[in-house]
Amino acid sequence: MTAVTLPTSVAPPTALTLQAGLFGNEVTKGLRLAWRRRGMVVVGMLLGALNYLGISLFIGGGHLVKEMMVLTLPGLLAVVVAQTASIQGSGGIAEEVNGGTLEQTQLGPAPPQLQVLGRIAALAVEGVAAAALLAVVFAAGFGLDFTWHAAALVPAVLTLLDALGYGLLIIALTVRVAGIGAITHVFNMVIMIFGGMLVPVTVFPAGIETFSHFVPTALGVQALNATLADGSLATPWSDGTLPWLLIHTAASLTAGLAIYVRNIRRARREGGLSPR
Repeated sequence: MTAVTLPTSVAPPTALTLQAGLFGNEVTKGLRLAWRRRGMVVVGMLLGALNYLGISLFIGGGHLVKEMMVLTLPGLLAVVVAQTASIQGSGGIAEEVNGGTLEQTQLGPAPPQLQVLGRIAALAVEGVAAAALLAVVFAAGFGLDFTWHAAALVPAVLTLLDALGYGLLIIALTVRVAGIGAITHVFNMVIMIFGGMLVPVTVFPAGIETFSHFVPTALGVQALNATLADGSLATPWSDGTLPWLLIHTAASLTAGLAIYVRNIRRARREGGLSPR
């Protein structure tokens, strides 16, 4: 018997192409889930906006101080991204663990670091969309005067990555810590208080200001405000805010990714990917 082979022009996918496709699948899945819970996203935005307005009125003695809102609005936007990445990311992992589907995803060819990066990328889109909408509403609705400079993109992007690194760390802990929900809410409150959403970080006493520099997004908000005020990166770089922001962002992303991979591999060995 003679076997007949037909030539084909379709080349097998390369490793890079396969990895890109797996990453795209994770992002697509995350965005579809975000669209399905869009009602909750809107409710969360409204609650965040009302909370911010209430705090602004309290600090202003019953009045909205626009100069203060210009300095604290970036803090609100950073909190929105950080809370989206942490709460939605942790909740998604917890649901998959309780439903038994997280264990099934580990049977595929995608490595754990690629899966979680796709998940965090989808959460980044969700958080940035919510933050951008709030920024437009507050800036236009209350006549806040922002002078945008291209240099502000640097601290803005670093603040976004810092918030995602924090969310990545919470996701990593969710795999290992069963009661992560309460811990996440405490951490989010710390970011709200010390991250520049209530008052600018620079008005804190020296000791509290130093502590705030270890809080996710606080350095980014401080650097962003300085850049918007001066129109350049000279001030946040010379006072050390921008260099420390680079270190903080790199450390949070690296730690979050490393801890997630470690916890996933440990859960595989010990059977921790199923309902506990």
